[in-house]
Amino acid sequence: MFESLVIGLRGTALTSEEKRWLGENPPAGVILFARNIESPEQVKALLAEVREQSGDDIAVVIDEEGGRINRLPWPPFNNRTQADKFGRLYENDPETAVSQVYDDAYEVGVALRELGFTHNCAPVLDLFHPEGHAIIGNRAYGSTVHRVASLGVACIHGLQEAGIEAIGKHFPGHGRADADSHVAVPVVDAPIDRLLEEAETFVLSFSQNLNHVMTAHVIYPAADEKVATLSHYWIDDVLREQMGFSGTVWSDDLCMKGVGNNLHEAADAAVKAGCDILLVCEPEGVEQLYQA
Repeated sequence: MFESLVIGLRGTALTSEEKRWLGENPPAGVILFARNIESPEQVKALLAEVREQSGDDIAVVIDEEGGRINRLPWPPFNNRTQADKFGRLYENDPETAVSQVYDDAYEVGVALRELGFTHNCAPVLDLFHPEGHAIIGNRAYGSTVHRVASLGVACIHGLQEAGIEAIGKHFPGHGRADADSHVAVPVVDAPIDRLLEEAETFVLSFSQNLNHVMTAHVIYPAADEKVATLSHYWIDDVLREQMGFSGTVWSDDLCMKGVGNNLHEAADAAVKAGCDILLVCEPEGVEQLYQA
C-alpha cells in the first residue's frame, strides 16, 4: 500500500520517524500544508530532505488553489484572485477571463516548480450551487459546465506549461453537497442524469490533457450508497468505462470524516474501488498506517 500513499508531514523538517518511513517504505509522494511552511528556503530544504530519503521520483504535492485555499504566505501565492471572480469576469469577457486564469496558473506553477513541487491540487471543477454547503462556494468558477470547464482547462494548461501536474477535483461534483466532508458525510439528492451532466466539466478537461482527478467524499443515493471515493460504480463504471479516463485517480484525504472513522478500512475500500493514489494528510493517520 505504501507505493499508493501521498502522506502529510508533521512539521517544517522531517522527524527521525519520517526519515525512516521515507527511506524504508517510500510513499508515492508527500503533501505540504501551512504547518510545513515557514519560508522559501525552508521549503526547498524540506523537499530536498524528502528526496534525499525517497529519491528524486517522489511526487511533491500542495493544495494551492489560490484565494481562500492558500498555503504559501508570500507572493505570488497569497494575493491571487478567487475563482468566482474569474467566473464573473467570464460572463462579460470570456477571452480575458481565460487568459487571466492561464497567466495566474502559469505564474504560480513556475513558482511552485522553483520550490520543488511537482503537483498542485487544482483546479476545482465543481459547479457552484447556492443551496450547497459553503465548503465549495467561491472556490468554484461558476454554475455552468461550459464556464467551469473553460476556466478549469485554462488553469490546467497554465500549470502544465510551468511543469506542474494539475489534479482536478472533486469528481463527480461537490458543489451540491449539503455538508463539509472534512467533518461529516455529505449527501447529494439529485437524479443520475443531472449528476452526469454536471460531471461533464471533468470529461471536457480529460480531452484537454487533465491526467489526475481527485474524488469526492460525497454520497449520491441515486447512483450508489457509498461515497464516490469508495464507490466502484463512480470510479470504475463511470470514470473509467463511461468517460474513458485513463489517468490517475486520487482519493481526497482519507483522514476526513466523509469516509468514516476507520482509516485502514477507508484505505482498503478506496483501493478496491479503483483509487490509484491515497491521500493521507494528517500525521496521526500516516503514523497509523506505517506502524501497522
